[in-house]
Amino acid sequence: MGKSVLIIGEDPAEIDFDAPDAPKNMSAARIMEGLNGSLARLEAAGHSASLLLTKDAETVEAQVSEALARGSYDVIVVGAGLRTLPPMALQFERLMNLLHERAPRARLAFNSQPGDSDAAAMRWL
Repeated sequence: MGKSVLIIGEDPAEIDFDAPDAPKNMSAARIMEGLNGSLARLEAAGHSASLLLTKDAETVEAQVSEALARGSYDVIVVGAGLRTLPPMALQFERLMNLLHERAPRARLAFNSQPGDSDAAAMRWL
């Protein structure tokens, strides 16, 4: 029986790719292509995989709480954009504190780009 994975990342429609600290050669389409590829590979490996695209620091706790209420996850992958982009610091802090509180048994994994979210999850599955 497969494991359950939740991938959490910033909604690429909310990212300013022209900002000086934005990742180079990245776009909303490229992010979604990578995330969808990761989901497909996890599912092909027999795991259940879900994607949560967060909007902002004000709503991240509600969004994640809703996702956690739908079920438990063996691994939660947190996207690089949430961790590394300076404008995401408050959102990342709120996310991590909520995961610590509401999903203490889930393993946390961190990707380096959208297309390796499955590899990040597989390190803990």
